[in-house]
Amino acid sequence: MMSGVNIMINKRVVPSTPYSPCIIRRDSMGILGPPKLHSLPYDLLLNIALRLDLLDIHNLHLTCRALYGFSISRPVYRQIANDLLRRSRALPLKGFQQITDLSTQQLIRAVNKAARYEYAWQHRGPRPICGGSYKDGVEGTVRNSKSWYKIVSAPPNEEVDWLSPITSSYTLCSTKTGKVVCWDVQTDRRLAEWSLGERWELWKCRVEFEEKTVYFTMAKVIVPRNDDTRLMEFVLMRLRFFDGSTGESADTLPVFEHVTKFKTRGVVMNIFLLDPIARLLSAFIYANGTNTICLYALLDWDKPQYIFIDTGIECVLSSNWSCILYERNIVIHCEESHGAFQYFYPLHLLEVFAKKMDSKSEIPRISYRVSPAVTLHRNFIFPILQNNLHAELVGPIPSPTTNGTHGVGATNGFVAPTLSISSSSATPPLSPSTSSGSEASTSSSPPPTPSLSAGPSAPLSPPNPNPYPFPLWSPDSAHFVRQWWPSLPGIPRVSCTVVLLAAHDPETHHTRFMLAQHYFRVPLTQGEWDPNVVSELTHKLVGPEHSLRPPGEREGAEVGVKDKGKGESHSWRREDEEQEVDDAALMHLWYVDTPFEVVCVAETTEEPEDEDNDGDRPRPLVAVDFGHAAWIEFVDNEDDPTRPRSEDSDAKWLRFVTFPPFNESLGKVSEGDKPWSKTGGIVRTLETPPDLDLDVVETINIDQSQGAVILSVRDGKIFILCYE
Repeated sequence: MMSGVNIMINKRVVPSTPYSPCIIRRDSMGILGPPKLHSLPYDLLLNIALRLDLLDIHNLHLTCRALYGFSISRPVYRQIANDLLRRSRALPLKGFQQITDLSTQQLIRAVNKAARYEYAWQHRGPRPICGGSYKDGVEGTVRNSKSWYKIVSAPPNEEVDWLSPITSSYTLCSTKTGKVVCWDVQTDRRLAEWSLGERWELWKCRVEFEEKTVYFTMAKVIVPRNDDTRLMEFVLMRLRFFDGSTGESADTLPVFEHVTKFKTRGVVMNIFLLDPIARLLSAFIYANGTNTICLYALLDWDKPQYIFIDTGIECVLSSNWSCILYERNIVIHCEESHGAFQYFYPLHLLEVFAKKMDSKSEIPRISYRVSPAVTLHRNFIFPILQNNLHAELVGPIPSPTTNGTHGVGATNGFVAPTLSISSSSATPPLSPSTSSGSEASTSSSPPPTPSLSAGPSAPLSPPNPNPYPFPLWSPDSAHFVRQWWPSLPGIPRVSCTVVLLAAHDPETHHTRFMLAQHYFRVPLTQGEWDPNVVSELTHKLVGPEHSLRPPGEREGAEVGVKDKGKGESHSWRREDEEQEVDDAALMHLWYVDTPFEVVCVAETTEEPEDEDNDGDRPRPLVAVDFGHAAWIEFVDNEDDPTRPRSEDSDAKWLRFVTFPPFNESLGKVSEGDKPWSKTGGIVRTLETPPDLDLDVVETINIDQSQGAVILSVRDGKIFILCYE
């Protein structure tokens, strides 16, 4: 409300006071007075509504007819949808619908449903949907009036190896025999099936909503060795759907299509479908001989060429890795027990390292060690956990040290209680040789990492120690989740990391687990990012002694990577204080409230020739969606929840946690109605159907947009449990 402004009404000047509105109205008696809220101009009303939350909008519904009509308009609910998406809460859409495909009434129902899920899951935990009905997407169509869950079929006489929902209408699963099957959830029928045969596994899947297409990679081990002689073959496929914008399933069945295939040398850590529209994929390959990460990439999988370089980035036991495409940069995201690193490789500078592929069956060869163009680093903010229950299991927490992994201090430079920022200019070495300095003359050092310095008034406080330090707690698995759901323009792209930490008890031989979660963006330090800071990639020719280069192979001339169009010098931009606070907010780690013992299923590998392989890999039954996690665990020891269960207790339950939602401003991050919390998510027990036996569960998944937990069991059934 403006004040101190003279307002002209009926040729009279009315002075505005701090308590008088800018818009003056006359009542039936002709007396001047403040305006009614509903009489304000539409633009002003909309400006007010954009600053209200959903509860306030619902209160507006109850005031009068005029404000009711205004408060259910599309612009108002589009803004609320925008707020939900900015907190990384997905809207419950039907099939391959986009938000722009929704009518105003559909948008209102979707927003109300998503907000109800968000509030309920944070405050009281998920409960079976009201009315005992299974609801589909936005419309809430009743599919089964007798139950809050649905049972659909899985491929008969098959062992499900991987399962994921594909929108609210379909599931996609792969089996131990190499089959990939698409199933219609609503009609419980098989829509499409494709098979490569035994020993093929599904490694990666990505849904492209705009294309109505699912891309996935299948992998097979050719030479089963856990060293640099390991050979693998990959096949990239897509499953194309023909549904319309209403979300209803089309009469035309989905079709499997072959895209490309390629082979790799070395231990492949993961495959990443960076941009299927641009035909771009990458892979991380571990070089055993040099203990470094190698980057394999197809910049256009329709072209017969590949990139295979040694990044020189050291791989350690506690590392968790992901790969992200950001503004035409391949970004290697690495997380250690104390902090996160991001290594940038611009595509236009990588292109010169491309090698021609004579055939799809050609085995790639490495030729260059190429340092990243930019390296960013940021330490985690650890909470101060009250009554830390894990101390009895793993012993006292060690004091912070400056001798951390990668040569970077484990001391956390960003302090949670005071939000102070300490100076940190440490840069991880790109190879063991760089860290030791033995090859300083021949090994190219990385560009200097920008340092963050505290403002003149920022106090320097000792950081909080890691409550679950490595190696007492080591990462068992890591889940990196991107915003996979349809969104709106201008919504920031945020990622979520959930790490399953494990600690083995040498006395009972039980393993206890802990979930740690945080959000992150690319780049880690938004205020410092400058895409033009580097004009060339530092590199050197790899000799024939490299573990991923065949002996005796001759290499061509040196590759020049100078980008002549960007050869001018650049300097790092200084972060402003507000941006630094926002960047630091994302490095806060949340934990579940107490350690637990997760149920694992044994995965039998099909590599009989591998003398180093023991045949079984325990896979934890843990599922992660953005800000949520669900898992199956053994029921705790009732006498002492900090200790593992007794040997004769096999009781299991389905557990769930919602972490605080993402917010772009540190001051607005909350956990329920509390301010910034140090305790993390509260674990809750989910109700399960009486005919679901948790002892025979093979896979588990979670779809936050539909409020569903999906479990496949050994007798060929898939349970879709719906909560609100």
